[in-house]
Amino acid sequence: MAEALEQGLVIAPVLGGYGALGLDRDELSRLAGSAHRLVFDRSQAERLIPGVAGRAGIVKVLQGPAVAVFDAGSRSGVGVGTEAPVKGLGGLLPGDLWLGVTDEPAGPGELIDDLGNRAVLAVIVDGAAGPGPTVVDFGRRPPVVDRRGALAILDVERELGTLVGVGPGIIFSVLVVCTGNSCRSPMAAAMFGRLVPGLPVLVGSAGTAAPEGAAATRFAVETAAGLGLDISGHRARQLAPEACRTADLILVMEHHHRDWVLQHAPEAGGRVRLLAAYPDADGAEVPDPVGRSLEFYARTAEQMRPGLELAARDVRQRFAGTRLDGNPVQEE
Repeated sequence: MAEALEQGLVIAPVLGGYGALGLDRDELSRLAGSAHRLVFDRSQAERLIPGVAGRAGIVKVLQGPAVAVFDAGSRSGVGVGTEAPVKGLGGLLPGDLWLGVTDEPAGPGELIDDLGNRAVLAVIVDGAAGPGPTVVDFGRRPPVVDRRGALAILDVERELGTLVGVGPGIIFSVLVVCTGNSCRSPMAAAMFGRLVPGLPVLVGSAGTAAPEGAAATRFAVETAAGLGLDISGHRARQLAPEACRTADLILVMEHHHRDWVLQHAPEAGGRVRLLAAYPDADGAEVPDPVGRSLEFYARTAEQMRPGLELAARDVRQRFAGTRLDGNPVQEE
């Protein structure tokens, strides 16, 4: 590696993509946006992290695929390299290594042409290798996720023990899960969507045993219509592990739905919430209304409402009061 550095650019796997390393950082911002200093072990990170509440949680976040920013204005952000090829670079460089994150499609040949011989580690996110690092700005209160990567928003919150904000351009994904995806989850998804108007929130639904393409039940359509919602065009979707991995929040109706997620996408387990017990992952369930009366469906909708309202309130708080149209979010 040292000999390769002397000869120019090095390409190394890092953080869900690949890194391009040269020997000058002058044009990092042009290629990869904001610059963040990269360190290689926990002890270095701890020395650079301000002595603030939640420091232990910040250290845990930085041990994952994440880049932390503490003062973006002075370019003193700190990231932690987790892959062995990157850790090995620490003792080979004459000066600091700076990290930039970009989704710009560029192959190694293009990077060599662009970077030449510059001291930069530009992480080029490769979708086939993963979503790349999550960027968290700890210089703001509460901390703000400025790039949603491999480390999900609720994963960051779990380590910090607090809600984090969501920066501009970030979409917060909510997945509602039941069994057949024909009544509870489509009704709940529609109800939730109405609670977060104007926000970049993607709400979807799926079932752990869903007949693909089936319509919502007649009583579910009628119950939703009574609430001013139209789910007549809904079609059932089978829950897939990848949908769980990419969701920021997973709302489930029963314990066995949570168990399905834990079995098929264990890395998403920390983002599962039982809807009737929100914000907890255990507690009361929402019974399946299939085969029951229209009145039972109406009671089911009312049983889901409190959890949906609490979850929507939390999502609105994460967006730091900003709507897509730039107007402030008004809490009810």
